[in-house]
Amino acid sequence: MIGAMFLLFCAMCSVLTVAFNYSNNKMRAEYREIADKRDQKVENLGKQVGEMKVKLDALPERTAEKTVDKVKPLVEEEKK
Repeated sequence: MIGAMFLLFCAMCSVLTVAFNYSNNKMRAEYREIADKRDQKVENLGKQVGEMKVKLDALPERTAEKTVDKVKPLVEEEKK
């Protein structure tokens, strides 16, 4: 009688272990998908930041060139 009871407990533990591993693997797969989506978003944002940085780095050069173009004729007029 006790042997049958232990056998039943052992079988229940085995079933619960299999169920736990199955659900754990399923959750890991879901979290892996979520992490992949997050990594893709981060990569896209990184690209956008890089593009904006290039645009902002070029902005002072263009502004300086425009200013020089406007000031140059005035300076030349003052020299005369």
